[in-house]
Amino acid sequence: MRIRPNHRTLLAAAATAALALSLTACGGGDKAAAAGGSADKPAAAAPGSASAGAATPASNEKPADTTTTGAPGTSKAPQKSSGGSSASGGSGSTTTSGSGSGVSGGSAKNNTEAYAWKHACAMSQLSVNVRPGSGSQRVIEVSNKGTSACGLDLLPAIDLGDANSADQSRNVRPLVPSGLGGPDHALLAGKKAYAVIDLNPGGKPGVKGINEMNVLVSPSHMANADTRNFPIAAGTQVSGPKLGLYRDSVADAVSSMKQADTPQQ
Repeated sequence: MRIRPNHRTLLAAAATAALALSLTACGGGDKAAAAGGSADKPAAAAPGSASAGAATPASNEKPADTTTTGAPGTSKAPQKSSGGSSASGGSGSTTTSGSGSGVSGGSAKNNTEAYAWKHACAMSQLSVNVRPGSGSQRVIEVSNKGTSACGLDLLPAIDLGDANSADQSRNVRPLVPSGLGGPDHALLAGKKAYAVIDLNPGGKPGVKGINEMNVLVSPSHMANADTRNFPIAAGTQVSGPKLGLYRDSVADAVSSMKQADTPQQ
């Protein structure tokens, strides 16, 4: 005997099964949505996670100071001075003490007239030069090459003679100003003193055979060995020469020379 199936019953069972599957699928989707989103849109990161911390700093933290004081890319927080003021406005000073002018120790006590009067010049600290002046005049120029002042006699000792003669006793000596006295001529370090001699102030025919001038720059303080010799051109007329005192300028030395009236001893 063949049994025919009940079509209504089969349709009802199929509908029930389809409804159950649909509810199951809907329940899974709802759970996924409740868990934090769908496949198309990712869920937002939970607060405090690594990605959230990288995007936004915590509310109780301040951004680091990125002020650069050196090479680019370095950071250094500003530093405060311990004294409460900047270096330029502080109470310190780099000014050296003392009243000297470039002399170590802040003083130039060894380069004054007072020092010179107590310390005679040594030939080792001097240089001497004789050069032509006006007419028959010659300028004796004495330079202090040392670092300290020193004292010169009021005028040099000079005699004029024949460089080839063994007898110098007949050498000619100039006239000098009378009434000499007072302290030595102070010659400061780096300075010059000038004395002027006129070989023939009257323009008269001179003594023959004179070809050398012998100069001792400070006769009472130096030995004869410190004498310096300077040639005089052949044919120079030497007659009644006059010598003045040391002065700080050539003009003043010329004025002193014109007052010469006494033979130099």
